[in-house]
Formats: sequence, structure tokens, C-alpha cells
Amino acid sequence: MKYFLCFIVFLILQSCAVFQPKRFTNEALDEKLVTITRDSITLKEIFQKNKGKQQLIQVFATYCPFSQRSFKDVIKFQKENPSFKYIFLSVDHSYFDWKRGLENIKVKGQHYYISKKGKGKLAKFLKLKTIPRFMIVDKKGEISLFKASSVSKKVNNKY
Repeated sequence: MKYFLCFIVFLILQSCAVFQPKRFTNEALDEKLVTITRDSITLKEIFQKNKGKQQLIQVFATYCPFSQRSFKDVIKFQKENPSFKYIFLSVDHSYFDWKRGLENIKVKGQHYYISKKGKGKLAKFLKLKTIPRFMIVDKKGEISLFKASSVSKKVNNKY
């Protein structure tokens, strides 16, 4: 009976485990994103460009008030962590809305537009339901933080 109860507790704890992948899937890495100059680039190419660096990734939308408020914390984080590479992925309604919205955003970094928004392979991999969304990719290219909704202690404790 004691072993049975231990087994049940183990199963319950396992079912509560949070999905925390260590690497992006090939499908997510191959999704086409759009640069500010309207060129096409894949997430894989972005990671190659930033290889060997810690990266903070924020998924946001320029029209979202929660995303807009989060930039204040991101700017503070950038000042405290200049060695990070900052990647901003937007899920705005259109490329033109995104470009117009970037004029009001003061964060520095690499900005890309996810043209498939929440319906592509990348969004599916991220299980993207809400924005803003923060992730940290370490120097080895592994995901050390998969999901955070703000630049909080959770982000600060992961690097």
C-alpha cells in the first residue's frame, strides 16, 4: 500500500511538470521572419549571428499596452546586462503596423516581425498564448528560460 501511494504521488507530480525544452525544434528554427528592411531571415540565422552570446528574446506587439509597459524594465535590464544580445520578435497585425509602432519603442536590439503571428511553427513551439513573453538562450544556444511574462526575478535568476 505504501508503494502504491508513493507511485500515485509520483504520477501526480510528473503530470504537473512544466514543458521546458532545451532547444528549438527545426521547424521553429526554419520559420521565416521579416527584418526591418523587409528581408527574410530564419530564427536559425539569427541564432547563428549571435552564436556564443547570451540572448534575451522578447515576443511582443507594438499595440499591446502590457508589451509597451514591459519595455521600461527591458531598458533597465539592458543597462545592467550589456553583454546580452537582445532579440525582439513582434506579432503585430501587419508589417506596416509593426514598423509604425517601432518608432515609439526605445529598446535597442535586433527587431524582427513574425509574419505568421501566432499561427506558425514558432508560435506553436512556444505555445504562445500571451504577450509579452521573455526567453533566455545561453551561450551554448540552449534555452535556459522558456517562459516569463516580465523581466522579473525569474529572468534575473536565469543568467
